[in-house]
This record gives sequence, C-alpha cells and structure tokens, in this order.
Amino acid sequence: MSDPDPSQPDLPLPFPDLAGDLPPLPARMVNEYQYCPRLGYLEWVQSEWAESADTVEGRHAHRRTEKPGGVLPPPEEVEADTLIHARSITLSSNRLGLIARMDLIESDGGAVLPVDYKRGKRPHVAKGAYEPERVQLCVQGMILAEHGYACSEGVLYFAAARERVPVAFDEELRRLTANAIDGLRLIAAGGQIPVPLADRPKCPRCSLVGICLPDEVNYLKHAETPPRPLAVLRDEALPVYVQARSAKVAKSGETLELVRLPRVAIFPR
Repeated sequence: MSDPDPSQPDLPLPFPDLAGDLPPLPARMVNEYQYCPRLGYLEWVQSEWAESADTVEGRHAHRRTEKPGGVLPPPEEVEADTLIHARSITLSSNRLGLIARMDLIESDGGAVLPVDYKRGKRPHVAKGAYEPERVQLCVQGMILAEHGYACSEGVLYFAAARERVPVAFDEELRRLTANAIDGLRLIAAGGQIPVPLADRPKCPRCSLVGICLPDEVNYLKHAETPPRPLAVLRDEALPVYVQARSAKVAKSGETLELVRLPRVAIFPR
C-alpha cells in the first residue's frame, strides 16, 4: 500500500444525525471524556456520581448563572452593535448530537461569545487552559454555529481569580473536540468500560476515584505498582442541637449564630 499523498488532506466525515432513541451528549460529558475516557463512561453510561470538594466548589461558582436572564436574539438579528448578555441558555443540535447549557452568551461585533464559568484560578499553561475545558467550550461554539450564529471563539471565566481566558476555536481545537465526541459515542455504544489510567496525577483529584479504583484495577491485572492510598478528607462538621424554646439559628458569613428571642406573653381572651 502506497503512502498517502500529503497534498491531499483527509476529508472529514460529517457527524451523523442523532437517532430518535438516543439522548444528546451533554457538553460536560465531552469534557469528562477528554479528561479520562473511563470517567466519561462511568458518568454518562453508568450514571455514577460522587461529590468532592472540587464539585461543590464548581457548583458554587455557577450559582450566578443558574437563573436564566437576558435574551438571545435570533442569529439574523445579531448585528455589530447588538448587545447580548444572556445567562443559562440551553441549545442542542440533532446533527451534532450535542446539548449544552451555556453559562453566559455575550456579543462581540456581530458574533456571539460563549462564556463558561470555572472554579479556581486559571492554570499557567501554554494555551491558557487545559484541553478538557477548551473542548467543552468548543462544543458550545459548535452548537451556536449550528444554530446560525457567528462564533469563532469563547471565554473561560475562572471565578477565584475573576480572570477571563480567551479560547479561539481554531481547526486544531475543532478536530480535538470532534474526536472526543466520536470517542464518547463509541464507548457508549460499545458498552465496554475503558481501562483506567495508569499511575496518573489526574486520579487522586477525581471525584470518582473511589468508584473507579484505577490503581487497584491495574494492580489486579498487572501486579506491578501497588495502589496509592486513598486520601480521605477530614470531616470536622459536628451536629448542633437547639432545644431552647424561642431560639433562632442564623448564619453570618462563616459564623453560626444562636439567638434566643424574647418571649411574648399571650393572654386568653
């Protein structure tokens, strides 16, 4: 077989339309697959979920975007001077087989700009953010473009530092996103859970590490590297029982306040 001609690039195949009996892939699941294919399978196919400090912090960072606000006008009405500030917009595409709830959509000179909120501070990496976050944002851009909007870039907003990181939807990122979507579809249709990552720093911070058990599974198969001990977070929370009558429990910042209200005498009529 002769080598392919480099002057003739591969012709990408279009995404197949979504069948009526298949649910659309959420943009967040494409993020999880890009982070770890086994994580994407556990959450999307097996519906596994576990809370962690990171997931709670991420949900807290999204609290401002959970309530819909603003209006996303039709694409034909978006002009250079159109101002858009629309929160919690959900769009889907049968052709792409995707759905995304977008934290915020802004306008930029006739184009639209998806803004995705993230917990923590931005990582100091070459492209401003890690691949899974950029892929998830690109999914949103692809859906917006599918609905007729001009969308060639987005923004990752890191709540802890209040910093915006622009992300261009270039050909490289679009190809990476398409591969992640196809990969998630393939493992979902095949019903075969991917093998766990081997001795990777991603695993200890994963909320499903206690379900996935990557070190334990790899050790049972290969008996090479002993499992790393699971780090259990300290839980210093204690229950508080208030038994006094006319007592009020309130919260001021990070302080729990217990106040005893004055009694009110009630006389029979």
